Amino acid sequence: MKTPKIVLLLFLTTLFTTSCSKDSTLTEIEQVEQSQHFNYTIGEGPFVYFDDIVFKELLLNNFDINTNKDNEISFEEATSFNGAIDVSFKNIESLKGIEKFVNITALNCANNNIDKLNFAANTNLEFLSCGNNPFSEINLKPNIKLKNLDIRTTSISTLDLSENINLMSIRGMCNYNLKTVNLKNNNNTKIAVFFFGHSNFSLECVQVDNISYSNSATNWIIPTTAAYSLNCFDEMPG
Repeated sequence: MKTPKIVLLLFLTTLFTTSCSKDSTLTEIEQVEQSQHFNYTIGEGPFVYFDDIVFKELLLNNFDINTNKDNEISFEEATSFNGAIDVSFKNIESLKGIEKFVNITALNCANNNIDKLNFAANTNLEFLSCGNNPFSEINLKPNIKLKNLDIRTTSISTLDLSENINLMSIRGMCNYNLKTVNLKNNNNTKIAVFFFGHSNFSLECVQVDNISYSNSATNWIIPTTAAYSLNCFDEMPG
């Protein structure tokens, strides 16, 4: 399935910039329907369950995803889609359901109100922009195909990229709580851009393959208060 060029262009434009309660009462039948993701009155089930109605509506209105143009996203539609999803600047609070889109290669969910992210099932991701969201932790170890990451302005205190051997560009400015980054992936020479120099006031240590290389790399930028190290745990006080 081809992704419209304009969608990918909008996604990449956002990625490479450098600026910094519902009623939960359900009947027993409704609970079963939601837990099983069944709704056979429209299209063919089972269907993807979404917590956030805005997120769901955005995907329903994307007819490259919602191919039969009904009111649900089936598992088949989700798994068949292998393009880019851009849901930035939409006041989304949950990406529940994204785990069914196992073949997407690009995701822009930046500038929302998402406090939990789980991309363990999205192992084909190459481009991820998830900044300007209040989440405090993220696990990107399963996403080994990741090439470009924008993770600015979050609440994370650590960032482990040691398994992400294909990274080429990482932008993580304005992470005020961030103390350590593990970038030791035995492939640091592939990384053309590592921009963490702006407003990372708590950053102390970035673990790398080679200190001399990191210090001399033109587009590797960290605060003057931080340092590159072969082992950040040895550098941390206490």
